[in-house]
Amino acid sequence: MDRKSSDALGVTFTGSVTFNGPMFDIHDNQHVHIGVQMPEAEQQPQQQEAPPEVPPLLDTPRARELWQKAIAEGWVNEQLQPLLSRSDAALLAGRIAEILNVEGWKPFEQLWNRKNMRQDYCKAMGKKEASELLDALKKKLR
Repeated sequence: MDRKSSDALGVTFTGSVTFNGPMFDIHDNQHVHIGVQMPEAEQQPQQQEAPPEVPPLLDTPRARELWQKAIAEGWVNEQLQPLLSRSDAALLAGRIAEILNVEGWKPFEQLWNRKNMRQDYCKAMGKKEASELLDALKKKLR
């Protein structure tokens, strides 16, 4: 079986590292490259799950307008999944909920397959960087 080099995962460590297992390409006892061959089953492209259904409260014309702005800013992807940390995503959800008059976190927890978003929001509000993101959210999502 002929394998391409792209079929292997490579991780390069620099510094003092000890491994138990096969090692390849040891240079100067400082740079070690370990090549890991992926089993055939793992090389098959994984079927992507269908994106979660958007809850009706988050699928109104006004909501779709907000989602497009969030996509443009790089806060969510095309499937409306957050590209932010959990706590920052909770700030985004809070801003969208505020504009749409949505009460509670349930619609966002359903859409993003998350729990305890209120805790994520509280955690975010405790960070000093929160004010910068909140300002950006208020400026961009109107």
